[in-house]
Amino acid sequence: MKKCLLFLCLFSWKISAQNLDTRLLQDVYGSIQPTNVSTAKFISSTAKPLSLALPAGLLIAGFSTKNKTLQQQGWQALGGFVIGTGITQVTKRIVLRDRPFIEHPTLFAARVEGEEPHYSFPSGHTTVAFSTATTLAINYRKWYVIVPAYAWAGAVGYSRMRLGVHYPSDILAGAVAGAASAWLSYKIQQKWLNRTKRKTPN
Repeated sequence: MKKCLLFLCLFSWKISAQNLDTRLLQDVYGSIQPTNVSTAKFISSTAKPLSLALPAGLLIAGFSTKNKTLQQQGWQALGGFVIGTGITQVTKRIVLRDRPFIEHPTLFAARVEGEEPHYSFPSGHTTVAFSTATTLAINYRKWYVIVPAYAWAGAVGYSRMRLGVHYPSDILAGAVAGAASAWLSYKIQQKWLNRTKRKTPN
């Protein structure tokens, strides 16, 4: 009896959460009628290129100038990108959540040409954007770096909802995964550097 009640409670909670997710997305998405989302498309399109440009730029600058700090930051940024992407792809294949325009075709339509019906949870674009922003925040602890970085990452997440390809919970999960990936990459690198220093003879 208790198991049945628990199942009913969990099922009811899941339905309520899904309904809330859908209503919140409707508020962001707006009408299903054609609308101008060119800005959202542009912002969304910057997520992966900029997230790869950061480690590439840091590594190129670091090796060309033999700057160890820049090299370390470049590997850290690349590590965050790889970890975040890995977490996203594994989670998508476990959760198997359909995109909004697949699950609710009468409410939403994909506003990106050629958008494939890949799984929705979590948002890969948001993950890599928040990984990049967190990497910058860890290494350059100035407000004029942190604020624009997270503003851009937040705009990427918002654009994915505006385009009808992700629910709010997808965006939230992507933001958490991205920040955690960058932090994990940073901690792994710090541990590796400390171990290297201990092994280096005086």
